[in-house]
Amino acid sequence: MTLWEDACAKIDAGDLAGATDSLNQLLEQYPQSPKAPPAQLKLAYIKIRTNPDATQEILNAFALVRTKYPASVEAGEALVRIGYLHSKSDPAQAIDDFTTFLTSYPDHPLAAEVQQSLGRLYLRARQLDNAEAAFDKVKTISEAPVEVAEEAALQSGFVKIMKFYASKNKAHLTPAIDALSKLTSSTSVGIRARADLGVAEAMLLMGNRLEAREKYIAAAQAYSAHPYFRGIALYGVAFSSQEAGDMDQAVSDYAAFLTAQPGSTLAEKNAGWKAAALGSVSPRIQVSIEKDGDWESLPGIEIVRQSAYNQGRCLYLMRRYDEAIVVLTELVEYLPQDDQLRSQAAQLLARCQNAIGGR
Repeated sequence: MTLWEDACAKIDAGDLAGATDSLNQLLEQYPQSPKAPPAQLKLAYIKIRTNPDATQEILNAFALVRTKYPASVEAGEALVRIGYLHSKSDPAQAIDDFTTFLTSYPDHPLAAEVQQSLGRLYLRARQLDNAEAAFDKVKTISEAPVEVAEEAALQSGFVKIMKFYASKNKAHLTPAIDALSKLTSSTSVGIRARADLGVAEAMLLMGNRLEAREKYIAAAQAYSAHPYFRGIALYGVAFSSQEAGDMDQAVSDYAAFLTAQPGSTLAEKNAGWKAAALGSVSPRIQVSIEKDGDWESLPGIEIVRQSAYNQGRCLYLMRRYDEAIVVLTELVEYLPQDDQLRSQAAQLLARCQNAIGGR
């Protein structure tokens, strides 16, 4: 216990080299101690802190916990960390790791978290049926934390919407609305907001455009203190108007969304929107997104530029060419040369100019 306490104190003080010496001494002198498995596990975590890019060495360190102490709780935690390491470079192996963990340690404290992570891996692989099943299994884990269970239920609802996009089968939308509606009374603002917005999206996809628009309007009011969720709702209002064929209202609605974003240029508004989107997730996810550049994991991350294009298109369809040219010119000048939306905007801009020239 003295060596264990000494190692823990050194870790808290940032003396990782000293902690490593104490932990190794513990393992050498007391290999049968109840503290031996957690000591081996701490050595693996220290390896992450001291040499975070040495992935294979870190994998070996966690694997050693499983080899030396296969019946320990720490062996299960080590397998989880191995799975998370594999998830960055080898998702198929990570799926195997998590599946093995859930089979071997069904009552482990990390079971719900791992079940949810398994669903996300299936989602990355576009295995939607497996993803939905994995998310739904979280609620069967008795010790699942409320926030984990609700997040998994939310993901299950959105997978149902994704299955509609994949098949165009509206039969997926009613179960999506049912699943998400159960979360609209959550105590978590993030869960509640995303559930409300998901219900509105499913309504729109079912063809209930006016009902969806009202749902988005209500969401924009309900989450007025949360720029990201309010922005998604305002965009939904505009898109619902466009889908309903009310182009004049859609132009006004897109303008309302863009005006709500801080800044005077599209570049400034897009930067402000990204900041709002990033602020809507946990610090851990923020670090991951900024490190890996995985902005696409944030829903609606491109809607500032998409709003400008949609606004220009609505103006074009109403033959308000001069106004469309102003909107589309700024968009074309802002977007990179190789951007697909820039190409579409440039083509639409040319049509507006040709229409004016042909008057």
